[in-house]
Amino acid sequence: MKIKILLCIGSFLAMFQTAAQDSDFHIYLAFGQSNMEGHAKFEPQDTVALSDRFQVLQAVDCPELGRKKGEWYTAKPPLTRCNTGLTPTDYFGREMIENLPENIKVGVVNVSVGGTKIELFDKDNYETYVESAPDWLKNTVRQYDGNPYGRLVEMAKMAQQDGVIKGILLHQGESNTGDTLWPQKVKKVYDNLMKDLNLDPAKVPLLAGELVSKEEGGVCASMNEIIAKLPGVIPNSYVVSSEGCNGMDDHLHFTPEGYRKLGRRYGKKMLEAQGFKGLEKEAPTGFDQRRENISRGKIDTITYKSKTVGTNRKALVYTPPKFSKNKKYPVLYLLHGIGGDEKEWLRGGNPQVILDNLYADGKAEPMIVVMPNGRAMKDDRAVGNIFDSTKVAAFANFEKDLLNDLIPFIEKNYPVIKNRQKRAIAGLSMGGGQTLNFGLGNLDTFSWVGAFSAAPNTKSPEELVPQPQKAREQLNLLWISCGDDDNLLPFSQRTHEYLVKQDVPHIYYLEPGGHDFKVWKNGLYMFSKLLFKPVDESKFNKYSLLGTPASTNVRNSKYPQILPDGRAVFRLKAPEARDVKLDLGRKYDMDKDSEGVWKVTTDSLSEGFHYYSLIVDGVSVADPNSETFFGMGRMASGIEVPFKGDGYYKMKNVPHGDVRMEQYFSPVLNSWRTFYVYTPPGYDQNTNTNYPALYIYHGGGEDERGWVQQGRTNIILDNLIAEDKAEPMLVIMPDGNMPGSGFSENGLRMFERELKEGLIPFVENKYRVKGNADNRALAGLSMGGLQTLYAGVQNTEMFSYLGVFSSGWFANDNEIAKGQYEYMSENSEKINNELRVFWLSMGGKEDIAFKNNKLMMKRFDDMGINYIYSEYPGGHTWPVWRNDLYRFAPVLFKNQSK
Repeated sequence: MKIKILLCIGSFLAMFQTAAQDSDFHIYLAFGQSNMEGHAKFEPQDTVALSDRFQVLQAVDCPELGRKKGEWYTAKPPLTRCNTGLTPTDYFGREMIENLPENIKVGVVNVSVGGTKIELFDKDNYETYVESAPDWLKNTVRQYDGNPYGRLVEMAKMAQQDGVIKGILLHQGESNTGDTLWPQKVKKVYDNLMKDLNLDPAKVPLLAGELVSKEEGGVCASMNEIIAKLPGVIPNSYVVSSEGCNGMDDHLHFTPEGYRKLGRRYGKKMLEAQGFKGLEKEAPTGFDQRRENISRGKIDTITYKSKTVGTNRKALVYTPPKFSKNKKYPVLYLLHGIGGDEKEWLRGGNPQVILDNLYADGKAEPMIVVMPNGRAMKDDRAVGNIFDSTKVAAFANFEKDLLNDLIPFIEKNYPVIKNRQKRAIAGLSMGGGQTLNFGLGNLDTFSWVGAFSAAPNTKSPEELVPQPQKAREQLNLLWISCGDDDNLLPFSQRTHEYLVKQDVPHIYYLEPGGHDFKVWKNGLYMFSKLLFKPVDESKFNKYSLLGTPASTNVRNSKYPQILPDGRAVFRLKAPEARDVKLDLGRKYDMDKDSEGVWKVTTDSLSEGFHYYSLIVDGVSVADPNSETFFGMGRMASGIEVPFKGDGYYKMKNVPHGDVRMEQYFSPVLNSWRTFYVYTPPGYDQNTNTNYPALYIYHGGGEDERGWVQQGRTNIILDNLIAEDKAEPMLVIMPDGNMPGSGFSENGLRMFERELKEGLIPFVENKYRVKGNADNRALAGLSMGGLQTLYAGVQNTEMFSYLGVFSSGWFANDNEIAKGQYEYMSENSEKINNELRVFWLSMGGKEDIAFKNNKLMMKRFDDMGINYIYSEYPGGHTWPVWRNDLYRFAPVLFKNQSK
């Protein structure tokens, strides 16, 4: 009886453990020596953009890190022990979660010992090995209670209570260099892990990484030939190449860049070993080639009576393999271009081959495809002048023919499903324009719309989608694709940009190519396999092969590119460079291809303008593909990331003011100075009109160009004035840099004198401005915000409007702030009476001046100083400051009563 009870308890516990396991939590064990342990120091970029989907099970106690052995933590380095560095597991995990479905989490358990031989992980003989090991190795082994293999198994069993072990990562061999029995020794460790953890070798691949390569001067590179034999010993094992992974000067260990690259390769190899197929982003090789031994569809020519045209018209109809009149099918109407007819797709695209292959691979739903002649006129041949206005008009007339004649004929003569959910329309070039015009114009008829290289006949986006909410509700899929070298790309791009702003889900797909069937066949493949089945809108922005060249690129430069999901792609050709990074605030390692081109794709970027540099072999340089901007104290590259709310600083068809550069001699600084001035539309014509003036200053590391180039001040004011949201005004954008530090008392005092005695007199002498406090405003960002506080608060008889963006007196109560607060406390009534607007704004908690500003506002509250506070997320960046100007300008000079 006791035995039965114990068996029942054991069975119950096993069932409980299985129930407690999360099958979506994938666990990976890692072991080895110093390169798996983590020899290189991790860098700031390795500690940001972390995800809770990637976790580490702590294998030792690290109180200084706030970590306890046996508990899970977000995978922030160090992942091995308390003082280890970056390891391949860091970027292995990142690569995995970037490619696995959102519901999958990844956990790693890393037990590694620098300098050890593989014998340390032999559970039967490790004690003998440790006895003869040097003291430094024994000290490391003690952190695992003298048995690293035992600790790995202990942690693995704990991990199995939470998830499922999916694979094992190994990087070891330096200390076994030349040992031809190494593969067999690794097999023994692997077999023991399988047995001790009750794992199935067929389901748990082992990945072994190569050592620092011969090309990188690796002193143990010869061991890679032995490592390469591992798959012949362990069937479910794979070797991860170290080619191109940078090595340190010791020729044993990888650099941080090398670890990142190697770790991602572990991830890619693991995904491959597990048979994971990521998002298919383009047609595979041979997709348009006729295959043998598969079922084929059939193409017939049909004739239908067109009341619209007043004649009989022809079309081709493709029926899928194993077509049955007893089954109902969805329908795709596939349209040709301006120079084609109903046979154009057949001649140039082989749609029947593409569809037959898709069906054979189980990738597409069986459907009927109708290929009509989209030129709805009695003589619908593609002859003579195909651009003749009569023939062009016939393409528009085809909408009636399609809806009133062709579709009823098909639905009467073929077994089709007669509802919008099972009806699609697609087309190339002129047919792509028809597709958008007819499909989006008849959402009660079509819920699947696919345009390939849409032509100029495409209606404006506002006409295509006048009711975005209706489009969101009724469309199953809207596909818009084009080749990056197609001259018609702007028509697809403008539609895409409008749809983004209107929150209409769609796939915007750019690929290498021009206006040809290479692009259109791929478009048909990609669109067809998505039809008439559930679609995942969260993946819509991940399909595109290419991005849109950034607006900040120099003329004709294709890179950097912005992908539909907000990621950016950067490229640089530097075949002789050894290491290239992208510095975008966060650093990214770039990879070099066989042609010497370095490339990287970032994470999704936040909106607006970002400074960046390329670091080539340790030297920061501007990207030759991008415009440069003075920022960060030097000329740097910049990239503009569009977003759906950026219309306020986009060029529009409104009256435009001018931006002029002025140079003047400063009697205060005894030197020539430069500033830019924005004059509103009509300034030169309205010679009897005087205008109010806003003096606005840049931040540290920038100059008078900042508000013009990075800030887009003139465009923002043009749009605000055109919408009657801001008063016409002059905006003066000076150089706020002073001799010495701009943050010192002397620098601020000099700034105040230069403003009052140099700049303002020059402006008011040359420009038609109203020279009184009610018509004069002062503002600035960061350093310019401090300058505004210093020169504005104590000169309220000169300025009735102050704007302080991302700034505030220093929180440590230095002497400058102390003096300012004393003045404000004694003159609070005067300040409140004379300032019409005292505007404070921040870029959220991530703004580096956030704490200073919050403490300053507390002091203002205590003193009874009136102010307006505005906050816009984005940190200490130009997207925030553009928005500050957009919000600040409308409150200026409008109401002259308090």
